[in-house]
Amino acid sequence: MFPKEKKHKIEQACIKFINELDIKSVVATISGGADSVALVAALSRTNVKIIAAHCNFHLRGEESMRDMRHAENICRQLSIDLLVKDFDVIDYMQANQGISVEMACRDLRHRWFRQIIADTGFDRIATGHNADDNIETLFLNLLRGSGTSGLKGMMPDSGLIIRPLLQFHRKEISNYLETRGLDYVTDSTNLESDFRRNYLRNEIIPLLRSKWAGFDKAVDKSIKCIRMENAIVNDAIEKALKDNNHSLDVSRVKDFPDPELLVRRFIDPLLPFATTSSEVLAAIKANKPDIRIWKLRKGTLVMKNGVLKLKFSNLN
Repeated sequence: MFPKEKKHKIEQACIKFINELDIKSVVATISGGADSVALVAALSRTNVKIIAAHCNFHLRGEESMRDMRHAENICRQLSIDLLVKDFDVIDYMQANQGISVEMACRDLRHRWFRQIIADTGFDRIATGHNADDNIETLFLNLLRGSGTSGLKGMMPDSGLIIRPLLQFHRKEISNYLETRGLDYVTDSTNLESDFRRNYLRNEIIPLLRSKWAGFDKAVDKSIKCIRMENAIVNDAIEKALKDNNHSLDVSRVKDFPDPELLVRRFIDPLLPFATTSSEVLAAIKANKPDIRIWKLRKGTLVMKNGVLKLKFSNLN
């Protein structure tokens, strides 16, 4: 009798993750890059039912086709069914004026992934985000002036979307792929530092790693601490906003330990601007009887008779 093959630590972690959440089926996103290849490879060692999904945005010419072919080859190697969707990003951007290429791609793929879930009845969408992605997210949100909600980074389980590889860094993922004998492709735009995330990834974070021993371990620990503290903050906010029905008494804002934080979370569904919450708090402190109105990205915030009200626009 041959000894049972020992599973890699990434595979062991995925098995534990899937079992703890009692997930039976996943739509695994695959771009052809290292993280997504590792994702489908590790999930293929679990008992979960898998469908892989690849988005072809046709933004990088032949390189986009190369990525699609590689995703097809990997799924063939792993005996995983693959769905491929072609997108016209430029057409979508023209129909949604002001949206960036990055946001257009995000909207399109998320809409498709959710449609797959609706059509198949699968449990979750799995993405290959890793610990390095989380460090980049922390720094991006820090530089945007975010609170704990942004500094906690991405969550391993955020409801519909799961991130089984979030505790592993890119070096560990590369090691895993080498162990499995699996190749991956590299998006050439990731090597350019024109975008903020790429600048952090290619320039700033490597510099910090070179100057601070144990950088990754320390930041991972900070993210974990912020995540735990954010859970406590969220609990307090949820209690304060319970049954608000898109309205919030100004008196409740004044009594909250951090009034501006409560306002910011209350108006967040309207996609406020960076200064909106401070403007609202200043208006509350002024205590004037006149009606105040703020036009925001997804609707209007109205303050009247000591009550804040959210009014959503009919636009999608």
